[in-house]
Amino acid sequence: MGKEQLQLLESDGMYISVPEGISMRPMIKAGRDVVLVEKIKSMPKRYDLVMYIRGEDIGVIHRVIHYRDGTYIICGDNCWQLEYVAPEQIKGIVTKYCRKGKWRSVDYLPYRIYVRLWVDLLFLKRPVFFVRDKTKRILVRIRNALFRRTPEKQ
Repeated sequence: MGKEQLQLLESDGMYISVPEGISMRPMIKAGRDVVLVEKIKSMPKRYDLVMYIRGEDIGVIHRVIHYRDGTYIICGDNCWQLEYVAPEQIKGIVTKYCRKGKWRSVDYLPYRIYVRLWVDLLFLKRPVFFVRDKTKRILVRIRNALFRRTPEKQ
């Protein structure tokens, strides 16, 4: 999300986004799914999918895990790292999503079941995803070391 989308959110109270990246898989797949982000009107609660500003103007959509001591603890569905976000960083909330041409509300029962399971089993998911990510990193380093190109002799 850039400055233009943030301006749309402020002026129109909502915007439609095609999220990028893999942090919200399997819920949101980049380039395929669409989300409707509405301007934040009340404090988000556990399980909400919020859009917050990271750094200067990077918009990120992740899920609320907890609210503790004036800080939101947030995590992407495909991530193991927890992020700590101040309430003023949160600008919007996802209220609908579109998959395969069908718009669904976040009140859609299969979605609510998925969210509850995914967040409530976070204690199991985090170590598995940690090992997955570290293993990938090691395999990439090994591949790069084995197939490193040597400079051609002139």
